[in-house]
Amino acid sequence: MARICDEIDDENGNGNAFPMELLTQGADHAAVGLLGCLLVRDWPDGTHSAVRIVETEAYDQNDPASHTYHGRSERNRAMFGPAGHAYVYFTYGMHYCVNVTAGADGFGCGVLIRAGEPVEGVEHMTQLRGGRTGAQLTNGPAKLCQALAIDKSLYGHDLRMPPLRLVRASLKEGERIGCTPRIGISKAADRPRRLIIMGNPYVSKSPLNAKAVPLDTAGPMHGTQAKGTQAMQAKQTVADDNGGHGDSDGNTSCDVRIRRVYEEPSADDGLRVLVDRLWPRGRSKQSAHVDVWIKDIAPSKELRTWFGHIPERFDEFTSRYREELDANPEPVSRLRELIAGHPRVTLLYGAKDNEHNNAVVLRKYLLDTQVSQQEANTRK
Repeated sequence: MARICDEIDDENGNGNAFPMELLTQGADHAAVGLLGCLLVRDWPDGTHSAVRIVETEAYDQNDPASHTYHGRSERNRAMFGPAGHAYVYFTYGMHYCVNVTAGADGFGCGVLIRAGEPVEGVEHMTQLRGGRTGAQLTNGPAKLCQALAIDKSLYGHDLRMPPLRLVRASLKEGERIGCTPRIGISKAADRPRRLIIMGNPYVSKSPLNAKAVPLDTAGPMHGTQAKGTQAMQAKQTVADDNGGHGDSDGNTSCDVRIRRVYEEPSADDGLRVLVDRLWPRGRSKQSAHVDVWIKDIAPSKELRTWFGHIPERFDEFTSRYREELDANPEPVSRLRELIAGHPRVTLLYGAKDNEHNNAVVLRKYLLDTQVSQQEANTRK
């Protein structure tokens, strides 16, 4: 077998500079752009193992299936960092999976590498996979990580550098990219954010493979034409219940995020809106960088006291808080007007728990009621 890595290495052993524009335009664009590229593992003895990426899945913080949906945490912090880094996580108490971070710095966004086609260093990968060969070597996210010895030691690693790096490469002549719903998840599984090289034997086994919708692909660097990427994004828009929000007719797009007010503000936060009833203790107005404070949209004192940020009460808290929002439309309308007038809005909260707080519920409430309004308008 030709030593592909020898051809692409420079004099320092580093691969050709990976084109970051493939990653910085969001998860869907990156999921397409990564197909056909190489993921290379450099071993201490100077040898390499490499796989061609043949299957990807897109995730971002507006997606209920994403690890970033409930905001930044210690576990997912890499996903909120710059594009082109490794987000490695442990799942089911026994497997590692790797994502390539994507999108703008500060936006929780990435692409799961689901499967790869071995192209070099197969013997080393076979040993790491306990003697398994053929498609079983790397036709799944956990299998691929085991074959390339990817674990938490590579968390946050810059994928332009050894010992794990992305290398630019093209699709083979005649290869086509297909789009399907994602697999192996329970939330938002129907969204068409899984991309495969159609017909490749190393793609994960799934009945969905036969139903993949082809994307237009041609030209250099996988040649993803704008038309092909837009086609996928159009399908995502139809399926997406939380990607963009605006006026009551759904004509103005907006990216709604959440962030703890004690975190350092990001340059791309957009309009920062505090949605707590009390001002954050120990935070000055200058340090909090709050543009708007809508205190009356927060849960009532009685509900807040009862909840006490006890995770076991979060479902009941969510139900009661949504009832309060239904009964208190004026501050919700004010917030919607702000959202309609700004391309990006960040809801600020003070709670220490990033997953169980009022901002999480409020954001979901805004998304759900927006979709309901749009569906009602469609039926008119």
